[in-house]
Amino acid sequence: MHKFIVLGLLSLCSLKDMKTRELAVIHILLFGIGGVLLHLFAPVCSIYSVLGGMAIGIAMMIVSVVTKGSVGMGDGILLIVTGVYLGGHKNLELFMTGLFFAALWSLGLLVLKKKKGKEEIAFVPFLLLSYLTMLARRI
Repeated sequence: MHKFIVLGLLSLCSLKDMKTRELAVIHILLFGIGGVLLHLFAPVCSIYSVLGGMAIGIAMMIVSVVTKGSVGMGDGILLIVTGVYLGGHKNLELFMTGLFFAALWSLGLLVLKKKKGKEEIAFVPFLLLSYLTMLARRI
């Protein structure tokens, strides 16, 4: 059940991120509350793993503040919520693989001169691609 919830969250946020370059924080928070409640009744990992997963999102939010918004605050909030569902190791895998896909895409855009170095791209679709890759490997 957790898999489908995370897939739905990332899909919903990907569409919003691609259209507006913003995330609906209220939707993310509702998924987060649902994740906490779900863990109360059907935990899939330890509380320490959940806290570790959430720490990845908190670190991303700190980076957002330090870089004055170069990294989206919403991306950090989203990673906190995915950390609730996935735990530390899987959330780190989600984040790192998403960064890898985003870097490849950005490199391609730079080589093809479609974007310049400081232009923004939506990050959440790469998290979705990362999660789909994680699901495909576990089947």
